[in-house]
Amino acid sequence: MRIFSNFDTKLREQTFQEYQSKYGVDNVLCFWRSRLYQVYKVIFPLLSLVFFTVLGLIFFYKRLWGDYFGYIVVAFLIIDIVFAFPMVTKYIDYKMDFVIVIPNSIMMYAQGGIFKRNIVTISAQSIKTISLQKSWFLYSVFDNGDIIILTEGDNEHYGEIVLRRIPRVEKRRNQIVKVVGIDLQADQNPHP
Repeated sequence: MRIFSNFDTKLREQTFQEYQSKYGVDNVLCFWRSRLYQVYKVIFPLLSLVFFTVLGLIFFYKRLWGDYFGYIVVAFLIIDIVFAFPMVTKYIDYKMDFVIVIPNSIMMYAQGGIFKRNIVTISAQSIKTISLQKSWFLYSVFDNGDIIILTEGDNEHYGEIVLRRIPRVEKRRNQIVKVVGIDLQADQNPHP
């Protein structure tokens, strides 16, 4: 579904297929946030919101009779909408943020709501290091982590790119290095 020019739900598939036809199936990598992100940032908060709404309505239903209960229901609906808005934003992040890796480049697509999309492209020549971070218990249990790409950024905002909550980070790092065609071993071993 395409809404405006910046919000296209088919963008990931279209971009992936476009680059596969251009560079070949083995030379293009596409990945996105893990299911842990969806569970932790969307599903769990949504279930909590529903649970507390039902408990609150049961509590007030037993104590208030008549016309006042209608006002309580309206108040709960307004509160639910306010608390559900960040969950919708996180769901958009989960579904529409992705990374495309092609020979000599890494592109990160970040959808910020309906009206805003950021695309950051990193050249392989500017990559200094690709490091991994698994600093949370659930990251280790579900094999998730962050990929941190340090570049020789000529732009002050893009000296370090962090791809957060990526599944199978070690595998993804190795795939990135292979597809982009860089040799990080030479940079990681200091010369005597």
